[in-house]
Amino acid sequence: MTLTEATFWTKRFGVILLVLVSIFSVLVILLTRDSSPQPFEYQTATYSCSDTKEEFLAEKLDIPSLEVNSDSENVFLLQTDSGKVKDLSELEIINVHKYKTKSQQLDNQLKAKSLASALGFDPDKIYRKGTTDYIWTDSTNHRSLNINAATLNFIMTTNSSYIRDIAKTSSLPTENEAISQAINTIRKLNILGSDFNYNDTGNITTHPIDINPDGSYSEAPSLAEAELIKIDFHKTRSMVSIKDSLTNSDAIVRSFNEKLGEATQDEVIINNERVKIFNYSTLVTYQNPNSSHISVYVGPEDPNSKHLKSIYRINLTYWQLETESCGTYELINPSIAIEKVQAGEGSLVYLNEKGGDEIENYQPRSVKNYTIYDIALAYYEPLTQVNFLQPIYVISGETIFKDESRGEFHIFYPAIDYDIITDKVEIETPEVETD
Repeated sequence: MTLTEATFWTKRFGVILLVLVSIFSVLVILLTRDSSPQPFEYQTATYSCSDTKEEFLAEKLDIPSLEVNSDSENVFLLQTDSGKVKDLSELEIINVHKYKTKSQQLDNQLKAKSLASALGFDPDKIYRKGTTDYIWTDSTNHRSLNINAATLNFIMTTNSSYIRDIAKTSSLPTENEAISQAINTIRKLNILGSDFNYNDTGNITTHPIDINPDGSYSEAPSLAEAELIKIDFHKTRSMVSIKDSLTNSDAIVRSFNEKLGEATQDEVIINNERVKIFNYSTLVTYQNPNSSHISVYVGPEDPNSKHLKSIYRINLTYWQLETESCGTYELINPSIAIEKVQAGEGSLVYLNEKGGDEIENYQPRSVKNYTIYDIALAYYEPLTQVNFLQPIYVISGETIFKDESRGEFHIFYPAIDYDIITDKVEIETPEVETD
């Protein structure tokens, strides 16, 4: 999805009296923009996800970076379409989203048992690992389940040798069949909130999996040679959201449609009233941008399983978001993000040779240089629980390794301008349309 610049003022300044030119010339430069109506929160950031700036700044993104070999060179070249940074400045203010608090409840053990039963384990054969985990094992189909006692996030695994033995005599489902089985499995577990869209198959990626002799996973050359299919579910969140109850909402939506592409429409219940919202969204990405926090591994049918016969592994870490964004925040200019990355301040999250294995564990490489081809906006979700879902710039391109082979890279850099955040801004604007 290509992002362009958002405009924030509704009029151009007219002719200014000569005696006032010296006073207002700076304002003319800053405020002379394309004429279109804008909601107030996208003209001036609200900073309303916390009452004080200190509360929010305590949540500044800290994104881990991959290591490269010590002989690598930190040389960056810029080769975007225009020879400059992609023009993202149409969008200067963006939504920040708040996660619902997820803490251990008194009935979490009962919920964990119900989840274990849905996954095919005997709920009463539970083993507690201190106060942190509930664990089940099943010798019949060589599976184990580990559920976090506080969050109910879990990992279900199956012994690799057992999967390989079944794959020798049985065939994989098709890719579409595997996707359908994965969706049905996640839906059946009934633990994801309303912010998860099961039907958005465009945000599903697949990888054929080969099981190595040591039990580790790697990417198979093709589906015909695979023993499992990994299904990753990716999420999107709104960068800009317009309620239809807002004054001039039709004109605002037309304006944003021209600049950011067509909005997706959603209906939510706010204060017991049904409200239509037009969302301009982007992907949520993770520490490994080619993976996700919800992964299902589908394989041939297991004759020893009574439940989920073709499901061999599930990794599920899920943090539910509040229905509406908690506030809007100003973005740093993308050119500044590029400068920070060139100065070595970005987080390298992906580095691989072209056509390389996307599944096996990362191994450090010796880098000669990086050539930046693209910059885009996304949201970043860490593996550990945080309070806010915040935007990042995804800087991507080609790398040349010291052996002259070529690869690809992704670097993340926080997109919010933390230096100008203020305490919460109180906004009083009418939102109900009147004749």
